[in-house]
Amino acid sequence: MTKREARARAKALRAALNMQTTGRDMAKALFALPCWQKADTVLAFASLPDEPNTWPILQRALADGKRLLLPRVSGAGRMEWVEIPDLALLRQGAYGIPEPPGDLLAVCPPEGDRTLLLIPCLAVRSDGVRLGRGGGYYDRFLAHAKGKRLLLCPAALVLPDLPADGWDIRFSPDEILTEKGLLQ
Repeated sequence: MTKREARARAKALRAALNMQTTGRDMAKALFALPCWQKADTVLAFASLPDEPNTWPILQRALADGKRLLLPRVSGAGRMEWVEIPDLALLRQGAYGIPEPPGDLLAVCPPEGDRTLLLIPCLAVRSDGVRLGRGGGYYDRFLAHAKGKRLLLCPAALVLPDLPADGWDIRFSPDEILTEKGLLQ
């Protein structure tokens, strides 16, 4: 199977899921984890309609007084992180993704165990190989990022077989969060 075929398969499987419910259950599982409770900075993403709804996570991060950083596309295959103090500031950006406006300055994400990275995917192979949308944005970022990482993936999209390249980022089972909790 090619990556193009794998992405089409993942998108078809996603279409059958209720991403509002999946996101709500994923958020509930996340809020119970020590890494959420310990984090003072959360790097997250504003979900698209075909992704688990992350809005409850974003709202809770701000309500809990955590520093919330969201990505903004800064060029082909590149993104930068921007601290967002209010979700009402988000605007439709590249690829229709809600992102911080251009007048907010990019920041260097902090490193360490108090920084939590929440990462999107289309699917993940059961051994932890992440399948993204194909732009390489997160692969480039994750190659150098430091902090506790969690891949947000619906349980139905943890698949036994997905193609992988050498540069594809891999996650351990305890770094993959589904609506049922960590894979472990």
